[in-house]
Amino acid sequence: NEKDAETVSGGKKEKFTISNYTNVRIPYTVDGKRTTRPYGGSVWTTYRGGIIKFDYDFGLSGVQLRKYNLSDGSKYAFKYDYRTPYSKDIDLFKIA
Repeated sequence: NEKDAETVSGGKKEKFTISNYTNVRIPYTVDGKRTTRPYGGSVWTTYRGGIIKFDYDFGLSGVQLRKYNLSDGSKYAFKYDYRTPYSKDIDLFKIA
């Protein structure tokens, strides 16, 4: 049952969707697992908290890490971040 699954896995089951509204490949991880679909949408189910990590600026060498805790049942999209002066910055936005 679901309660036993939480006990065995160490956490509550969470499910969310991540889309990519940019024209670039965005490698990212959720709870340490790397995406296999860096260009398109992915539906994730996890028992480990839903922590996403990604590089938000491809224009700089190295990794400029951004990290968020995703919410169960939500939909997110990578988009260009026009709030910054750098045209290559991206961020993850909640869309639903």
